Amino acid sequence: MKENVRTQANAMKGINDITMKGEIVVFGSTYMSSFPLYELFNKCMFENAVYNRSIEGLTVKEALEIVRDCVIEIHPSKIFLALGEEDENDPDVMNEYTALVSELRSQLPECKLYLIALTGAGMYVERFNRGIMQLCDGKTIKYIDFISKRTSEMALYRARFKQLSCFFRDRPLTMSEALVMADI
Repeated sequence: MKENVRTQANAMKGINDITMKGEIVVFGSTYMSSFPLYELFNKCMFENAVYNRSIEGLTVKEALEIVRDCVIEIHPSKIFLALGEEDENDPDVMNEYTALVSELRSQLPECKLYLIALTGAGMYVERFNRGIMQLCDGKTIKYIDFISKRTSEMALYRARFKQLSCFFRDRPLTMSEALVMADI
């Protein structure tokens, strides 16, 4: 396991006792570790806490090793998995990803899982996205495919945050809330 992954995982484990149970976890790799979730959350009113347990450079294999400490121990009600971008050269990535989903389902059977597709192009991305889509049942495991064409990185973050934001709520948006969110 890479040193930065172990260090970050230990830091996350160290604050588990101050997290609230039944909330939302984003568990991902490089892209989600730098995604400005908290800045965007400050603009919206959500009834749930969201914990970003993403680590730069995290592979699916490493995620499987640290998932108990970083995710399972805080008993979330929803988990967003955004992994796979660091695994192009791992021939076992889909087996490892399937094992990760199985571990989450067995340890947190009531938790909803959202599997976030990789963005970009190429055979690996297409094969990986098809693989994770096959794990979805549309009920407790859902697939999210991000919008991928925007002119700037901030516009891309905003568009993706809008896509995710509906899942961070326990109730439907009111019309006034939707109009406020549309102005992100």
